[in-house]
Amino acid sequence: MKYIQRAGLILPFWLLSACYFLIPFVRGPMQPPSLLIDIDNAIPFIWWMIIPYYFYYIALFLPLLINEQSKLQTYTSIAMQLLLISYAVFIIWPITCEVVMDNVKPNPFMFLYDAVEFSWLKQNALPSVHVAISGFTGLVLADEKPDLKWMFWLGIVLVFLSTFFAKQHFIADGIAGLILSFAGYQLWKKSF
Repeated sequence: MKYIQRAGLILPFWLLSACYFLIPFVRGPMQPPSLLIDIDNAIPFIWWMIIPYYFYYIALFLPLLINEQSKLQTYTSIAMQLLLISYAVFIIWPITCEVVMDNVKPNPFMFLYDAVEFSWLKQNALPSVHVAISGFTGLVLADEKPDLKWMFWLGIVLVFLSTFFAKQHFIADGIAGLILSFAGYQLWKKSF
């Protein structure tokens, strides 16, 4: 299958991914439980962890590596389900992650932080879509490209760690994203 055909199959997922930015206009943020704040205040800020946080944006295009049409269609369907589950939680419980983001200190990669932090988007933390989609994509591609599985597994771990070490999410958001990614992967495995 040609890359343009693969892109056409993935396009609905990409469009739904972009809808994330509409949610703050549907529902305003609410304060997170103090337990989440206390836990994350104990986690150190590691400024360079913003680099693996950006792996998510690469992961959005990695499904282009899936050659078989039925597998790519299944991937797209499950990835969209993961997004819809996340969006439903964001609308029902739109906790703000501003208190975590306030822990970002000036550093050499501030331009990377500035590119992903918007004044109007300080909510929709749980589950982390970064972790859910990167994790699901990495697990699927580890199956599809077994010679590269360690690279995909490492990517999953780094994205997970980056969400809370780069102070973009609460650790609970990353854990919830991992759970969602594993659930999506189980659906994937049952399909083939």
